[in-house]
Amino acid sequence: MTWLFGLLGFAIGVLAGALAYKQLMSDEVKVKSLEDQLRNLEKEHEAYKDNVHSHFNNTATLLNNLTDSYRDVYRHIASGAQALCPEYISDQLTHSAREQDSLTRDTFSSKHEQSVTEDLSPPRDYADKTSPDQKGNLSEDYGLEKVDVKETREKDGDTI
Repeated sequence: MTWLFGLLGFAIGVLAGALAYKQLMSDEVKVKSLEDQLRNLEKEHEAYKDNVHSHFNNTATLLNNLTDSYRDVYRHIASGAQALCPEYISDQLTHSAREQDSLTRDTFSSKHEQSVTEDLSPPRDYADKTSPDQKGNLSEDYGLEKVDVKETREKDGDTI
């Protein structure tokens, strides 16, 4: 009978161990745990993206404010210099009108960008021809003088 109680206790222990293992270490529990972890990481990632977005928006606002402040200071100094300084200094300020115009936001318009891109051209590895009859750099006889073959053979005494 003792053997029977021992065997029965062993069977109950094995059954309880199997149930506990299934509950704690099964694939379903691992999958659920990983899904929860994934959701948490996605939330953290979204929060990070929101923080980056707000950071750059704030930076852009601060830079715009800085630009506006710089423009105001420049105009204040320029108007003070025109009113208080000798004429040669105020003349220098009028000559720097181009620089003052570059401080305005209008320079970032599409008209300005188009005029800048029209003026630019890619570098070339050849020179323009001065006339249509001129040989180009890629011509086979570019830079070579024409030599009359008959005259050189007659001078050398060769005959064909």
